[in-house]
Amino acid sequence: MPDGFTSHEANAVMWVVYHNHGTTHVFATTESIALARFMAKYPDYQVRDIKRK
Repeated sequence: MPDGFTSHEANAVMWVVYHNHGTTHVFATTESIALARFMAKYPDYQVRDIKRK
């Protein structure tokens, strides 16, 4: 199953998640899906911001 970080839907865009350990790029169609995928992989990280790239 794709993890959302390396595989993505055809119409997905890259989101940059700013968190307490730096930044991570997540591919998703919406901001809420990007955030959900990030939190599923890194549940202990604190998200500071998320921006469309």
